[in-house]
Amino acid sequence: MAFFMVFTLYGLYGMLAVRDIPIPIAVVLLIFAVLFVIGYEFFDSKLSNRMSALGIGFVFSLFLTIIILSLVNFALMAYQGDVTGIGWDKFIIVFAVSLIASVLILKYVENY
Repeated sequence: MAFFMVFTLYGLYGMLAVRDIPIPIAVVLLIFAVLFVIGYEFFDSKLSNRMSALGIGFVFSLFLTIIILSLVNFALMAYQGDVTGIGWDKFIIVFAVSLIASVLILKYVENY
């Protein structure tokens, strides 16, 4: 989970640095729409209020779309060799913080 978080953070950093998304906007909207339908249906079955399910499904699909874009961007950065310029010291620091965060998230989710 920590590697997943690190790759997502570096992909997000790459998108913000270049100010470009690696996937065409039509595909991004399609990914968002599919995730929105899945998220809405999932939360609609768990919650009694449909408006809450609508809002949570929207936020869920937005975050998951950003994560997918970040991972695709990181894969493209790794393929092009742009990741090597980040440096091992920064990678170890981010990995350590992500490792702590992943343990805290897993312990928090474990209670539900």
